[in-house]
Formats: sequence, structure tokens, C-alpha cells
Amino acid sequence: MIYWISVFILRLFARCYLCGKAYGLENFPQTGPYIGVVNHKSNMDVIAMALAVRHKVHTMAKHSLFRVPVLKWWLRAVGMFPVIRNAADRRAFNHAIHLLRNHQVLIMAPEGTRKRTGNVRIRPKTGFIRLAQITDTPVVPIAIFGTDKVLPPGAWFPRPVSVRVMVGKPIRLEKIQLKHENKEQIQRQADMVMDLVYEMLAQLEANK
Repeated sequence: MIYWISVFILRLFARCYLCGKAYGLENFPQTGPYIGVVNHKSNMDVIAMALAVRHKVHTMAKHSLFRVPVLKWWLRAVGMFPVIRNAADRRAFNHAIHLLRNHQVLIMAPEGTRKRTGNVRIRPKTGFIRLAQITDTPVVPIAIFGTDKVLPPGAWFPRPVSVRVMVGKPIRLEKIQLKHENKEQIQRQADMVMDLVYEMLAQLEANK
């Protein structure tokens, strides 16, 4: 209940105040599991996800946020779970596997940190590829545009900027054995998915 109330409020805010639009929603699988792969520009990306995704989704959030009792309760209620950044967090990884094997939807930002540097790209981490390979789950590329301008540095109130989302077709990855000697092949798959995300992002930017 808390999840859908939160989504309703965010969706209403995005559509009425931000004139938010979403394209390619028909590309989402009818049911989970799938992994949505997004570019990460802002903490406001959650608004874009409310605009686009019609299933309950789960996302990782930095573990320090879960130290605040009330915030911890709300984060868990809306499908978030803690991850230790810049570390091999086995607990978070195993929880993600559990979710996917139970037909849930996982949203991941392989570039990790938020970027305020335009389209300067960070090479993606490969965790989402490993999850997709282990659970035989399709990957859905998703491009998010405009969220970094909603609450820029120094702003006290959200600005009425255009936020848009584009969803690509699901990808079934070629099977790879997750061995050290296949490290570069795994990285190439991650790069390929993010290439698709940035192609869609370029389309959104061209149609401002």
C-alpha cells in the first residue's frame, strides 16, 4: 500500500508539475522478472521511474540511508534495499538474486554514482550482467532525461523542467560462463547495454 501511494504521488507530481512524458512503455515485459538498466543523473530519477514502470520495482540504495529509523522503514516499504558502495556486497547481490528468482523487477544504474557532467560516460559495472546471467533474466535499457535539473545545487524547491523517459526493447543476453577469463566479454555486454541507453538518451535530448 505504501509503495503504490508513493508512486501515485510521484507520478502526479511528474505529470502535472514537470510535464513528464514516457516513451516505449509497450517494451516492458508483461510480468517480471526483468532488470531495468538506467543512466543515473540525480536522486530525482525516482520520479522518472514512477512515470514509466507499471510493476512494483526494487532498487538498491546506499546503506547509510538505512541508519535513520523512519527513513529506513519507508525505503523498505517502497522496495529499496541497502548496498555497500564500492565493495563486493554479497548480501545485496544475493538479495537481488532472490528477488529475480521470485519474478520481481529490479532497477539498476551500472554507472554507480550520480553525474553532473552532461553525457560524460563512466564505464558501467558488470553486476547487472552477472545477475542476468545467473537468473536467466532479460535486461531492459531505460534512458532518463531532465531529472538533474529538477533540484539543481542551491535550489530549495523543485523546478518545473521537462522530465522524459524512454524504454527500449528487452534483451536476452548471450550466455557466458562467469569465470575470470571471461571478464572482458562480460564487460562488453555491459557496455553494449549502456550504449543502447545512451542512444535513447541522445534521442530524448534531440527532441527537447
